[in-house]
Amino acid sequence: MKIAFATSDRINVNAHFGWAQEIDVYEISESGYEFLETLSFNQEVSQPTEDTTQKESGCKHGKSDCKKAKKEEAVKPKAKDGESNDKVAQKIAALSDCTIVYVASIGGTAAAKLIKKGVMPVKPRSDKEDITYLLNKLLQTLKDNPPPWLRKALQQDREEVVV
Repeated sequence: MKIAFATSDRINVNAHFGWAQEIDVYEISESGYEFLETLSFNQEVSQPTEDTTQKESGCKHGKSDCKKAKKEEAVKPKAKDGESNDKVAQKIAALSDCTIVYVASIGGTAAAKLIKKGVMPVKPRSDKEDITYLLNKLLQTLKDNPPPWLRKALQQDREEVVV
């Protein structure tokens, strides 16, 4: 089964899901784990270098309290929990074959979308739990007594391999 980690240093789970530029993916089984790939997501944060209020709103005076500007701003679709729909959708699509994604934090909407796709978002309990520690802990859990949702994911993973 594939496990993903939102990371900025490839050692720790220290990135917010929506803003993560890199997500490391590992394959894990009862016999061990191995690194598969780093998924890279290009974050384009637009920082206007000039006053674009006039261009965007069509107002000649460029005031931010312009009624026309406010009306047009209200029509623009906004993402919930501060996450852009594009970057979240891109990440969810890339992680669709993963079972778990470890994140430092995640918005509620993005978490719900992941769960709907069958990917469980998990936050480590502390900053001391780096990727290697989490992989070893998960490996031990798989060998011992995994929780029901993880057992179900393991069973589905085994059935896909057989088919």
